[in-house]
Amino acid sequence: MAVNKRLITILLSFILAFPIFAENGINSPYSRYGLGILSNQSLGVNRQLGGLGYALRSNSYINLLNPASFTAIDSLSMLFEAGFSLQYGNFKESGKSVNAYNASFDYVAIKFRICKGLGMSAGFLPYSKVGYSFSNTTKMGGDDSATSSESYLGSGGIYQPFIGLGWSPFKNFSIGAMASYLYGDISHSITSTIENNTAAHNRARNYSIGVSNYKLDFGLQYVAQFNKKNSLTFGATYSLGHDLNVNAKKITHTLINGAIDAAGSDTLAIANGFNLPHTFGGGLWYNIDDRWLFGADYTYQMWETATFFGDGSSGTNRSKVSAGIEYSPNIISRNLLKIMSYRAGVYFAQPYTKINGNKGYNEYGASIGVSIPIRNDYNVNSLIHISGEYVHISPATTGMIEENYLRLNIGITFNENWFMKMKVK
Repeated sequence: MAVNKRLITILLSFILAFPIFAENGINSPYSRYGLGILSNQSLGVNRQLGGLGYALRSNSYINLLNPASFTAIDSLSMLFEAGFSLQYGNFKESGKSVNAYNASFDYVAIKFRICKGLGMSAGFLPYSKVGYSFSNTTKMGGDDSATSSESYLGSGGIYQPFIGLGWSPFKNFSIGAMASYLYGDISHSITSTIENNTAAHNRARNYSIGVSNYKLDFGLQYVAQFNKKNSLTFGATYSLGHDLNVNAKKITHTLINGAIDAAGSDTLAIANGFNLPHTFGGGLWYNIDDRWLFGADYTYQMWETATFFGDGSSGTNRSKVSAGIEYSPNIISRNLLKIMSYRAGVYFAQPYTKINGNKGYNEYGASIGVSIPIRNDYNVNSLIHISGEYVHISPATTGMIEENYLRLNIGITFNENWFMKMKVK
């Protein structure tokens, strides 16, 4: 029968309304720099595998890391996937420790086949996130009664609605492209005050950017079928780098008795500081009898030309390596443990910003998870993806903050037979 237009309208409305329901879900001082903390662009299965996905393709879940994978969809199905996460964070510096808890609604996406060899996906992702609030206080030299304090506050983020196509011109080979619209606002403020010193003029600095631009991603996948039980999939991606042409500015205020002195305010427009990097990715995924699967990814991002707010932070080229393993018994059974898929992964990522000319931090992560089939009289193909993730942020320079995170990621893929032809007898 014809595609159910009402249900498609509901799904698209949900995608467009994503920012209303989405929470920032971050509390990190490192989001002060660059465009903030780059969001994980992966969905449920990718997160179980340490974030890899350049060579992944399946007709039972959605993989956004390579648009060539959109061709992996059968003629009857419509996939709809959404996910959220819960996070516990621990921050350490100079023997002090602080904990924080966050939750976020992370993504929503759909995938379906348009015609033979042509698949489509659309949805909504965050691109980057900013969220922090902290302060420090020091005593003024020579005057024990006067103290200097600085308060730091940041919020905002960049959102990424997208639409993509995958095309398979011949067997075992696919190419794809995905276009995204990047938009959002980021703000930072630093307030410097001196207590118990009436002669001092305090100062507030506000930084802000507004993003409205595009992002283009391209990919290909090739499946080398060695025999009926063994295959190797190769995937490669490229993301176009370009200037974001953001509306960025820095405003400095002088404060007198806590109020802004209009005569002491100065506004500076910032140009040519923000851009998207040229990004290259490649990965392999080895399949043994659809039961044991192994893979690895490598990502390289060219951030070195970025200068951001001109506040001592600049861009540096970034590499990321991921590896993962999957075991799927694929046994027809009433035993739930025998029909689930089990996955685990690890990754290592370098920073994309420098802080005062120094390398920022290295990021290490490990994950483990399962995909649980939803099976009843009406649905035998949908999945719940659950994974636990540990992330360690290791500062490369002394005096910086160490961060540790425990995350619970939950996603669900609805697999509905929207395009099945019904016969009435």
